[in-house]
Amino acid sequence: MQGQQLPLSVQLRDNAGFDNFFSGANTDAITALRELHGDVFISGAPGSGRTHLLQAVARTRGGAYLPLADLHAIGAEILEGQEQAATLCLDDLDGVIADRGWALALLRLLDARRSLHLPTVMSADAPPERLHSALPDLRTRLSASAVFGLRPLSDELREQLLRERAQARGLELAPEVSRWLLRQLARDTGSLLAALETLDCASLSAKRRLTLPFVQSVLAPGTAQTG
Repeated sequence: MQGQQLPLSVQLRDNAGFDNFFSGANTDAITALRELHGDVFISGAPGSGRTHLLQAVARTRGGAYLPLADLHAIGAEILEGQEQAATLCLDDLDGVIADRGWALALLRLLDARRSLHLPTVMSADAPPERLHSALPDLRTRLSASAVFGLRPLSDELREQLLRERAQARGLELAPEVSRWLLRQLARDTGSLLAALETLDCASLSAKRRLTLPFVQSVLAPGTAQTG
């Protein structure tokens, strides 16, 4: 299968952009991705925003985006034809590089792109030196990139993120509501924003403000306070 014949499921999210990514303490990584003077490697836990950022690069530069963990079963042949892509974003390397065939294909691809001075943006759940690769030489190639680890948001920044995104939706989020959300929900940005989307829809449907009892009734039925 040639690299350009990608499954239809490989699509960029509509909201994947730099302007709507809450950078927190990750401004250096964002700057490197915006300017993209060479290869960049981003590591971070699930939900840290790695996929959002790689898709933002692909959307901004019109490049190719490949979610490797999702494409593992198809085979490394999916990489064929990507040597000359103007910009290439390879997400979730940790999902494939323990496979020798994938590791060898990635090593050859990166060497070819580097010889052409074409930038590649990569992500994994850990930095290159901590990845389990079937080929040590691949870890060496990855380490030669500009490497950034995404830092998690503090609770203060998470609250700020929730307030700003709520305000952008025309919603008022009281401090006790944002604190409850942080106590009760998974703390990654994706989960918090998904909950905010659910609350926005529920608020519009019920024509209710986001009071704490209402929020609890939507997200944790049976625990809502009266009032």
